[in-house]
Amino acid sequence: MSTPLPRTSVTIRKGLDLPLSGPPDQAIGTAKPVTRVALVGDDYVGLKPSMLVSEGDRVKLGSPLMADKQRPGVLFTSPGSGRVESIHRGAKRKFESIVIKLEGDDEETFETAADPAANARNSPMVRENLLRSGLWTAFRTRPFSRVPDPESSPHAIFVTAIDSQPLAPDPVVVIQASPAAFERGLRVLSALTEGTIHLCKKVGAEIELGSLEAVRVSEFKGPHPVGLPGTHIHFLDPVSDQKTVWHIGYQDVIAIGQLFATGRLPFERVIALAGAGVARPRLVRTRLGASIDELMHGELQEDDSRTISGSVLAGRNAVGAHAFLGRYHLQVSTVAKERERRFMGWLRPGFGRFSITRAYAGAFQPPGQVTLTSSTGG
Repeated sequence: MSTPLPRTSVTIRKGLDLPLSGPPDQAIGTAKPVTRVALVGDDYVGLKPSMLVSEGDRVKLGSPLMADKQRPGVLFTSPGSGRVESIHRGAKRKFESIVIKLEGDDEETFETAADPAANARNSPMVRENLLRSGLWTAFRTRPFSRVPDPESSPHAIFVTAIDSQPLAPDPVVVIQASPAAFERGLRVLSALTEGTIHLCKKVGAEIELGSLEAVRVSEFKGPHPVGLPGTHIHFLDPVSDQKTVWHIGYQDVIAIGQLFATGRLPFERVIALAGAGVARPRLVRTRLGASIDELMHGELQEDDSRTISGSVLAGRNAVGAHAFLGRYHLQVSTVAKERERRFMGWLRPGFGRFSITRAYAGAFQPPGQVTLTSSTGG
């Protein structure tokens, strides 16, 4: 048996953890049921879609909805069984989203494997299963953050099992709910590269692994952006024009493990509903691509809040054709809309206002949670 790779510990000191009010309770509950799910075009950098369905078509869970013209073989599959309700396009016919009205429980089936890593590296079966199921789109490349070409192989794969975004769910809570699937998913990843699988986690995070020789555990400590894959790649295996790595989120690793164990496409996501406007900030189990309007119905204390798919730092305004949970988003955040400007606000001392540069007197007050708004400067 090979010797497990040594652990690495990295500490960063520059950054900022926003102490936003409304942090979620780190216990997984059940979300409100939704009747619509969608794929949103803005989630995929450089996507040139070729539609495989039309409005009104019946689809199964896992049925291909569209393909990527620039990367033959990459399929984007349906996150639910039902009917194609609408295909939204914007200016110059830019693809915005494809919405599925959920009906029934028909689903596609896929290959299973007792131990995907037991076969030769770069196993064609593993790649074919990931491509057919649509889980290939869980991977993104660095540089460029695009879905990788099916014919390519990465120098390394980074698994992001740490999240430093404001109001994010704790990865340990989610992984501990499906430890076997997470470990199986890591074994699948080892069949895709001859390089290292970097498992990046928070210092002290309890993530149990079996005897996975290809996995190197790296612990990170410090403020945001300590949880971003770009930070991990910079310290552990920097990319160049001659070297490409892939990264993937921990919940997608769990989904890949479940796919190869059951032959069924997992569609669940554990996300945080959080922010000052949420009545009960908590973790909930919902569907990939869920309608945020339905998900947040009755959850807000105030109607005049901006709802964001993702974090307040890296998410998008969830309205119209984009009002669905993003492919890579693990939270729905809210901030209050501020419609009135403070009279001569730039001359006020700023007691009670958040500041990291000591521009306001609030920087000298005891630290605590703050309520920021959608206006410039919060």
